[in-house]
Amino acid sequence: TMALTDVFISPAGAGDNSGSSVANALPAISSGDWSTNIEGLDRANKRFVFLEGTYNVTTKLTFTGSAPTDEQPNQWVGAKSDGTILRPKFDETGLRLDLTNYPLFVCSANVQMINTEENTYYKCLSFENTNASYSQGSIIEATSSDIDSQGWFGCNFKAAPANTGAEVMIAGGNSYHTCVFEATTKNFDKILSVTNNARVHNCRIIGGGTSSGSGNGDGVTLLSHTSQFVDCVITNCHGKGIHITTTNGKVNINFANCTIVNNGGDGIDTDFGQPLNSNVVGFGDANIIFGNGGVGLRANAADDRQSGFQLLAMGDNSGGNFADMDSYEDMIDVIAVTTADFFDYANNDFRIRRDSTLYKLFGDRNMGAIQNDDFELVSVS
Repeated sequence: TMALTDVFISPAGAGDNSGSSVANALPAISSGDWSTNIEGLDRANKRFVFLEGTYNVTTKLTFTGSAPTDEQPNQWVGAKSDGTILRPKFDETGLRLDLTNYPLFVCSANVQMINTEENTYYKCLSFENTNASYSQGSIIEATSSDIDSQGWFGCNFKAAPANTGAEVMIAGGNSYHTCVFEATTKNFDKILSVTNNARVHNCRIIGGGTSSGSGNGDGVTLLSHTSQFVDCVITNCHGKGIHITTTNGKVNINFANCTIVNNGGDGIDTDFGQPLNSNVVGFGDANIIFGNGGVGLRANAADDRQSGFQLLAMGDNSGGNFADMDSYEDMIDVIAVTTADFFDYANNDFRIRRDSTLYKLFGDRNMGAIQNDDFELVSVS
């Protein structure tokens, strides 16, 4: 098999700028925007090693060289200044990525900063739009023609939406693992739009506040009837944590082991406007649904078959735990939760305490998304 050829890239370049090594890193930025050096790169069978630093841009990066293929893919990876490839890790609380040494791409214009492509894989990169009038549907381009064989691992996406129809990111039919999606305002439709059978695992969705917002303000909207949404934290949104809006009456969505806390609306809303006619909405056991301003779990009042939940940890949801679940509500084993179950709920530290009922409930893992539980000091006499 043929190995990918490394191309080293930095904001300002280095050496002879051939990209053949760290010492000769190719400049990605020129005169405050994308450089023609990077626009003309071939992507087939290439690994772009982006060195740490800030890449300030104002336009969308669109390539003109050879495109990646299924047999000759393209990979983007973040690296330290010496070329050491990064691996993702969350900070101590498990809520945000540790962005130390990450390449940071900052777009100051109200545009999408990258024209993404098929057969391209991204690892340990941070993308941020700082435009005060941001109204995009996604920080980077996300079109149905380009979603085939994309993978996002350990990436950070952040914007300050200023439009009721804005979104931070569209998660198409690919894998998103250990990523963070964050809106720093309370003026958006949703932070993450999950479409086309996407697989979103171990990710974090963070809003700018729980009250007095504009737009729907949902953390996650599920538009596809077969998606995977597992081991994720959704918090601090002024709307709903998870909202299913697909009009397909036969739905099988898995959202499990999630921590859905401190949102302005419902925790999970499976009422998408029509009753189910042949299947349950999804299976969602081992979720924590706590401290939300609406109902913990809401269904469609006309449904004969309800969501297939059997074990949830719930508490302090302003509208109560359930709405329109009918007799299916009685099938759910509910573990009562208080703020004392979290390490420091008031400061958004949603790790589960060792003395909580939720701690290693299954013998090897906690309820909810955050499993890095070896953090409390134990006295030794």
